[in-house]
Amino acid sequence: DPNTLQTAEVPAPVYWRQPFKNLADVQELVEFVVMDIEPVGESKGRFFLAEITVARASEMGINDNSYFTRTHLGGVLHVGDSVMGYHLTGTNFNDPNFDAIQESSQYGSTIPDVVLVRKFYARKKKGKSRNWKLKRMNYEEEEPGRKQDAERLEADFEMFLRDIEEDQELRSTLSLYKAKNENRRPEKMDVVEEQDEMDDDSSEDEAPKINMEELLDEFDEL
Repeated sequence: DPNTLQTAEVPAPVYWRQPFKNLADVQELVEFVVMDIEPVGESKGRFFLAEITVARASEMGINDNSYFTRTHLGGVLHVGDSVMGYHLTGTNFNDPNFDAIQESSQYGSTIPDVVLVRKFYARKKKGKSRNWKLKRMNYEEEEPGRKQDAERLEADFEMFLRDIEEDQELRSTLSLYKAKNENRRPEKMDVVEEQDEMDDDSSEDEAPKINMEELLDEFDEL
């Protein structure tokens, strides 16, 4: 709960007795820019409670709309940072449970304008190869030719890799391996791309880096 920093765990048997669907998914996250932030002083683990004012990145310079809310990300956000969140105000989720809360005289006023989820790190358009890798099961297409499904799976996996880079607690539960450095002679195209990458250095890559000390050596299977 971003208002109280309280967390709750729902065991699988309890969930499957009466499952509930999520209100929104990662595709509906919106980028906001931090206009002001003030720590409240409460913290639990890696979460720090703060009061924050944000504006939609897409509306910067167009209007003066801003949104005040509370967030658990007080330990990582600063003025000028970008943060991903769900914009609840004015969004039609087409969900009867959410509609009932909105119309409730008791709980309607408790719905925040915005729920912030994670800090957004600017990344270069040309992604550099990572110095680490995560082993994954081979994916077999049930219906050959479903290119759209394969692209969606790869996009989801890329988001998961970014979660790993940005969340040290998540990394501690996984086995990450050093990526093999394949020594190969650079092609002409590689030199061109490298030059383009240098030209794009004005947009700094803010993505967190994983230290080599956190990585395991991968041994070839016998």
